[in-house]
Amino acid sequence: MRRFLLGPAGLFTGFLWGFAEATLFFIIPDVFLTLAALFSIKQSLKIMAAILLGSVLGGGVMFWIGAAHPEQAESLVLHVPFITQKMVAKSHNEFEQYGIWALVKGPAGGIPYKIYAVQSPRRAGLPVFLLVTVIARAWRFVLAWAFAVLMGAVFKKGIDHRPWAAVAAHLLLWTAIYAWYWSKVLHG
Repeated sequence: MRRFLLGPAGLFTGFLWGFAEATLFFIIPDVFLTLAALFSIKQSLKIMAAILLGSVLGGGVMFWIGAAHPEQAESLVLHVPFITQKMVAKSHNEFEQYGIWALVKGPAGGIPYKIYAVQSPRRAGLPVFLLVTVIARAWRFVLAWAFAVLMGAVFKKGIDHRPWAAVAAHLLLWTAIYAWYWSKVLHG
């Protein structure tokens, strides 16, 4: 497990997950990042960089699709599980209020980044979008990473002795977070 998680396969998985979630996947790469951070600060920082790179690249793809086919791009993201028309409308309002900086605000409101990415061509050029994307994505990744590093330090003995129990606890925590979030999306 550690060999996969903390080796080249972990970097590749982080990159792919970052790209996938920025485009059409619906589970954030923080799930993978925080698991790695429980086991290794140094390697999880590399994984965070890989996730960020994949996320920026995926965001660029969504920006390009949004520039070329704005209506179809919004329709495409509306087919991603748990993305609602209400989220799309809210992101439009945030763009009106904050401009391209709505990208930074979005994650705090639970609105997926991909929605903002397809709407961004109407607000900024690609270089500005990519720069703001780095900021918008990195702050959440850093917060999730720091929390997991702290948990890894607090529970280091248990993690070292029972790594599978740590993985199970990690997955249970993320399952609870997603159950809460999805219930909020579906009923909110």
